[in-house]
Amino acid sequence: MQAGRFGWKSQHSSLLSACAESLRNELGIRNRLYSDEYPTHNTSGGTAPPTPFDKPDPADAGPGKTELERVVEEVRHTAPPARDEQLAASMDAQSGEKLFARTGCALCLVTTYKTLPPGTPINSGTYRIPDFIGNTVIHPYSDFLLHDVGTGDGIPQAAEPEYFDQSTADIFRTAPLWGLRFRSWMTHDGKSVTYHQAIMRHGGEASKVREQYEALTPVEKQQVHAFLNSL
Repeated sequence: MQAGRFGWKSQHSSLLSACAESLRNELGIRNRLYSDEYPTHNTSGGTAPPTPFDKPDPADAGPGKTELERVVEEVRHTAPPARDEQLAASMDAQSGEKLFARTGCALCLVTTYKTLPPGTPINSGTYRIPDFIGNTVIHPYSDFLLHDVGTGDGIPQAAEPEYFDQSTADIFRTAPLWGLRFRSWMTHDGKSVTYHQAIMRHGGEASKVREQYEALTPVEKQQVHAFLNSL
């Protein structure tokens, strides 16, 4: 058992596992981690054979990488979205960032992290932090933890059915806000299309933070929105 970091309900502890399940569930591509279409309805009497997706590429020098490994490496090498520097430099956005912290939003939407040093073993020692992402300062605006903010769907999740935990039914991982300005929908279910709507849907653990936001003046709320639109 390991702490989960990926997936809406942090049901995956590694990027490899998260990518593998997404390939199976969202694209219908079986792989070595998810070899059956639906594990709970396996009627073959055994484990399905490896798919072409799992065969190493003979063109690679040295040990060939599978397509699954290539997908994971591509994700690892994808740079995080940069802020809009012009908007971020505006007075409204700078004031909004201070209000964002003052109202308590930054308690869960954590601004800054520094990645682990290169060579640090993770995922039970199966992977070591490479130089290109080690000791890197990032600004994800998330604590990557699970919270109940009143928008739960009642659906427990786990990487495998036998690990279903009812406690995950109404909690969600804090979605990182970097790249927020490029999204046409917000919150896990896509029911919020404006920043104000998304904030006003916050309840549960975030009730007091929402009340702090509600107490802002119209001008201050617009400043918060300007800050969010710079992300």
